[in-house]
Amino acid sequence: MSVMDVLQHSELFLELTPEQIERIAALGREAIYDAGDIIISEGGRSDEVYVICNGMVEVEVAQGTVHDVPGVPQLSSIVRLGQGQMFGEMALVDSGTRSATVRCAQDGTVLFAIPHIDFWDLFESDYQIGFIVMRNIAADLSFKLRHRNLQTRLAGGGA
Repeated sequence: MSVMDVLQHSELFLELTPEQIERIAALGREAIYDAGDIIISEGGRSDEVYVICNGMVEVEVAQGTVHDVPGVPQLSSIVRLGQGQMFGEMALVDSGTRSATVRCAQDGTVLFAIPHIDFWDLFESDYQIGFIVMRNIAADLSFKLRHRNLQTRLAGGGA
């Protein structure tokens, strides 16, 4: 599947025209990762949003430390993401540090990386693209937050 095909089917770009998606595609680059490669690290900085073109990544968060060894985080997988899904979008919204570590889960995983600054420049020049993408990011973050809250309640025995 081509980058354009993946972007056209990605929830991040729902309701954008093919021409608008072409403008976004012109901003990014493809990067290939192998299983075990760390793409972004929790607490670190990164200036890109990623869309998965092919393969799979695993999102992990720190859950204390390994056998209480200071400085060695115990990572817990919270979700796997595949083709057409995105990550790194929170830093696009608030320019904050990364809230999770994302590790490649499959050899030959192809990601499409879009620099934040180029994305913002496009949003400034085309408010319609900016509005639609930000609305889609808000919907995705709301879904993820609800899903995580539900998991927490179920794990704790609440309803």
